[in-house]
Amino acid sequence: MAMDETGTINYREFSIGNETFRVPESGYAFNSTDCWARIDGNRAKVGVSDFIRLDPRQIISLKPPDIGLIVAIFDGLCSLETDRVSLEVNAPVSGKVVSVNQELIGNPGLVKEDPYERGWVVEVELSDIEDDLEFLMDCEEYFSNAKARVESGPRLGCPCSRRVRANRSGKAQGKESARGI
Repeated sequence: MAMDETGTINYREFSIGNETFRVPESGYAFNSTDCWARIDGNRAKVGVSDFIRLDPRQIISLKPPDIGLIVAIFDGLCSLETDRVSLEVNAPVSGKVVSVNQELIGNPGLVKEDPYERGWVVEVELSDIEDDLEFLMDCEEYFSNAKARVESGPRLGCPCSRRVRANRSGKAQGKESARGI
């Protein structure tokens, strides 16, 4: 993971208008729905990318998963509630949920304020990471992808836009959702 001697994560950034978008330089893997995994041995902390800050809705609560929930990559993991819609967090890795970030229960806005550090959502005990990594982007690829989406216009980055994902067989699945992040 790209950290300096104080333990601070180093980021790549770009700005559009008044918004600055950040992606860690290394140590994270991202799915196509803007969720990340920071893998440490057989566990991973999971969260949503800085891309969520571009969404104008305020996060008012977290509906966490149950501890022990078994998820496969791209499964719905939990949801972030706004004043208008529920945004589903899709699992970037397969495994068993072993903890939930309790700080988000009382302060769900941390997801937007500090998405890569204090705003992580759950910790997962990994079950199939070698296969999962085939479907994830590294930091460099995700940075390029996110930058292109933001520069293309606001609708492409909106969580209510059409998302396409690949299932384990490699076939594309269309997903029209007002819930996907």
